[in-house]
Amino acid sequence: MNLRFKELGAAVVMSAILAGCSSSGSRSGGEIPSFVTTPPSESQIEDSVRRQVTLMLEAFTPIAGQALPNKSVLEAYEFRDFEPIWIHDKKLDLSIYKLISTLETAQSHGLNPIHYHIDTLKEYLDLPSPTSQQLAELDVIATVAMSSFAHDLSIGRYEPQLIDPNWQLDAPSKDWKNLLFIDSPSDMVNYLPLLAPRQPEYQVLQRWLVYYQELAQKEGDIRVDVGVPLTEGDEGPRVAQLRARLVQLGDIRFSTRKVNEDYFGAELKAALIRFQQRHHLTADGAAGSQTIQMLNVPLEERAKQISYNLERWRWLPSEMEENRIWVDLTDYTAHIFLNGQNESMKVVIGKPERRTNVFYGRMTYMVANPTWRVPHRIAQENLLPKLQQDPNYLGKRGFKVFSSWSIGAKELDPTTIDWKNIDPDRLSYRFEQAPDEGNALGAYKFMFPNKFDIYLHDTPSKHLFREADRAFSSGCIRLEKPAHFADLIAGNSSKQKDALLKARQSRETTVISLEESLPVYLVYFTVVPNANGMPEFRNDVYDRDPLMEEAMGYIPFKPSESL
Repeated sequence: MNLRFKELGAAVVMSAILAGCSSSGSRSGGEIPSFVTTPPSESQIEDSVRRQVTLMLEAFTPIAGQALPNKSVLEAYEFRDFEPIWIHDKKLDLSIYKLISTLETAQSHGLNPIHYHIDTLKEYLDLPSPTSQQLAELDVIATVAMSSFAHDLSIGRYEPQLIDPNWQLDAPSKDWKNLLFIDSPSDMVNYLPLLAPRQPEYQVLQRWLVYYQELAQKEGDIRVDVGVPLTEGDEGPRVAQLRARLVQLGDIRFSTRKVNEDYFGAELKAALIRFQQRHHLTADGAAGSQTIQMLNVPLEERAKQISYNLERWRWLPSEMEENRIWVDLTDYTAHIFLNGQNESMKVVIGKPERRTNVFYGRMTYMVANPTWRVPHRIAQENLLPKLQQDPNYLGKRGFKVFSSWSIGAKELDPTTIDWKNIDPDRLSYRFEQAPDEGNALGAYKFMFPNKFDIYLHDTPSKHLFREADRAFSSGCIRLEKPAHFADLIAGNSSKQKDALLKARQSRETTVISLEESLPVYLVYFTVVPNANGMPEFRNDVYDRDPLMEEAMGYIPFKPSESL
């Protein structure tokens, strides 16, 4: 079953379980429930809360990749000795209405409001004379809804590894739990929006999400008819469609200056180039079939893509280290943040069948003139077939072969081994390539120990950096300017700089330990803000967005006064 429908079904069941409220009687929004009969006492409400917390939290069970904060809700009530949070002196705190308004903004963060039980809360608030049990249920539901939204807004709704096994970067913070221990419910509600990621990229994308949602609802898509390519100097209704679509998408700023809408002039070409650049198309200023196809992607589809990337931002730490290496996989770029400076260089990443994992590590050393110990999988899939074709392959490429992977394994003569009769699954030899110009690692490798055996390194295949899409490696990351990268890592450390200089002169394998470990992030985004604050839509190299869609689902935007 599709996860989206599982979640919707769970929400319906939840409403049924919690609907201990009578459907008789309703009131206009904003009023506190009145009691026709004698109102429940505070002790009755507290006893009901105590009974309902465990009972109702058991009904909120996680589905697939969800991460629900049930335990934290229980801890918050235990801390208060099960006193209600939203009811004081037998009166409902008015901040519960602001809570509902805040929960209704969930879609502006790419989250589904149905997860936060808004309709159920409203049903309870419509009760003319609720019992102590119903008040307790209302109190617990409001707290569960608030804590779920706080959790999801702060660190993401889903467990990333359960969506994508190759995604191993998850740095959850527990700061959101502090919300549940604030004394005043109004202070809780006021604190809730502050839990969203503070990174500028998140905030920019969130604004664009709201823009696309509202635009899809109010205007709908302006389409450009398919036809012959449109270029500068052309005229006609398709040019007018092109102009209108670029205005709608923000590539042309609205102007009161009168223009000939049917004419393809220089300013329209410049706007189209901006559009092509932020969609990773050939920026030639001509609206060919590929550009028109990209122009006609529905606004709602773009909103979905943005929502997936907002969730990815929530999986990252709330604060980033000033000094760090940030490898942007979908942009094939490494960003080096060191000592207040920022430099970038091209990288080559893993091919789709050998994906580079998304994870966090700490670089602790680099190796100049490294020996390449061939990973077992690469030996099976790449090296063995070449040896079966040419038994002299190892000698030509500077490889040595050892009897096993154990320390002290005996070096063997590769020409004495019958490679053609070796099953890849039974290959047990260890292969090493000596440091030279043909070494697959080049002159440098940069190590941040991890279970994936992924690292940054040099490469003799420099021509690959001329390609626009650079997913060619077996999983490790190849650097465009490794020598310069090494100089940046060595920084102002005389010890590291001296060791690096000696290694370059001697051409001997040299391990250079870093005086301070350096954070390394391998990240994956399919939508990012570009330098002009516009959304840049990238190629989904590893087809990770469909996994997000299956997990998150998507509900068409419904306008809310709170947005």
